[in-house]
Amino acid sequence: MTKVEDRTQMHPENGQFSRDAWYKHLIDIAKLSDTRQRYDSLVQLHQTTLDFYLPAVKAITPEIAASPSSDGRSRSLVVAHIVGWEEWQSQVFGDSDKDERLRRQMKLQGYYDTETRKLVDFEGVDNFNAYNAKRYDGKPWSEIQQKAINTALQLQSFFSPNPNKQWIDFLENTPDHNWRILPGVTLNIPSGWYLWMVSMEHEAVEHREDLIDKPR
Repeated sequence: MTKVEDRTQMHPENGQFSRDAWYKHLIDIAKLSDTRQRYDSLVQLHQTTLDFYLPAVKAITPEIAASPSSDGRSRSLVVAHIVGWEEWQSQVFGDSDKDERLRRQMKLQGYYDTETRKLVDFEGVDNFNAYNAKRYDGKPWSEIQQKAINTALQLQSFFSPNPNKQWIDFLENTPDHNWRILPGVTLNIPSGWYLWMVSMEHEAVEHREDLIDKPR
């Protein structure tokens, strides 16, 4: 059985978040052969992630939300970007035919737009990101902020601390996905696990700077 590094090492004694330690911890979890141990470890990591993400989103004022992010977008659209992907992940995990819905999502097909009530397919990740940005552009920060909180909690609700075996089997038996998690590091993982893990990466690491920085 693989030993999983203590998650407290993601936060060194100087109080600084360690990106490298976070990724090492996630990769260690992904390599666990015991799927229940992997699941339980991800449940813990998900809670740790939300313990950062939710207060960070709640602390963003309208002034900060309107300020430019590290890539030039407004901070509000960075949060909306996270929301958009988590909405789609929740659609997958909540579907009565999860297997088919997941296969389509991994091909960027079958996103349900709740405003137009239409299913939409995309040619690439950038196309979905642009579509989602257009959906949220101009919406008040208070609306995006509450949507971010609700969507994050909805996604977490699919991952009960006491899952049935069928749920873990679903995650494990989905098609494999090669995730380029770091430069030079590709993680081969069933796509069900991947969708769960990548949502945590979005919240905890990829957009962390824009969630906690002051206005530029």
